[in-house]
Amino acid sequence: MAEALPSDDGELRRFILERHPVRGFWLQLDGAWRALRSFHRYEPTIEALLGEAVTASALLAATLKFEGTLTLQIVGDGVVKLLVAQCTHDFDIRAVVRSDEGTREDASFRDLVGDGRLTVTIEAHAQGARYQGIVALEGETLAACLETYFATSEQLPTRIALTADGARTAGLLLQKLPSAHSQGEALAAVSQEIWEQLQANVATLEAPFLRLASAQEVLQRVCAEHDCRLFGAVPVHFACRCSLARVSTLLRSLGAEEVRSVLAEQGHVTVTCEFCGHPYQFDAIDVERLFAEGVNPDAPRSLN
Repeated sequence: MAEALPSDDGELRRFILERHPVRGFWLQLDGAWRALRSFHRYEPTIEALLGEAVTASALLAATLKFEGTLTLQIVGDGVVKLLVAQCTHDFDIRAVVRSDEGTREDASFRDLVGDGRLTVTIEAHAQGARYQGIVALEGETLAACLETYFATSEQLPTRIALTADGARTAGLLLQKLPSAHSQGEALAAVSQEIWEQLQANVATLEAPFLRLASAQEVLQRVCAEHDCRLFGAVPVHFACRCSLARVSTLLRSLGAEEVRSVLAEQGHVTVTCEFCGHPYQFDAIDVERLFAEGVNPDAPRSLN
């Protein structure tokens, strides 16, 4: 197995079984998770769900070959009304959640999300392509809901383990790949038996162990005696993609009349990024320039 690459933010590592059609990804987030959650105060159960979701978004992005953004979204009628976690192809993460207050300390996943849906959206920037898969929130955990997503949308047998607390998140994604056409029935049966054993091993991973153990230690538990190749670490960082240009486009979409009415009422127009809390403030001159034709939205202006 390859040596780990230390990371203060977080790291992702891919692995495969040498003799069987199985691949997987292991992820731990440290500084990146703490940076992400520093912009909001959430109750512990909601914070843990958000940590699992952002971990899952990175694991799902790791299964793809694309340049763009993967967005995992939960819409429910429980305490959590909306949760959005995003990961880019180069593993910049961000996430936010809208929820009611007063959550019980022992609230389960079902208590938090109620009935609703889970949506995975993949946007490839270069091709302008957009793919979206939607499944009902039917599982008892986020991991179970994502396994249903893979079974229905991707037709790939997948097992996922997720955990998060205030300091660290971790996750493991394991997939059984399609076997070669030349593989005989006997070998296929062996592969299926090994896959079932691996699934059982994933189920034994305790949350504290998964959060604190190294990739090698986790894979020793999961892959046991099977020959596993662990690839080098890829860093994962928190990074928000908000910008003056994006906010300017948003305000233009609202229309001059509505924006000017806010300006008249408040003396300025402030748009605050939900992901990182950065405020973009527009005064009267900024607003007029905003709706003037041919104005560069990135030109210097008042910005708090």
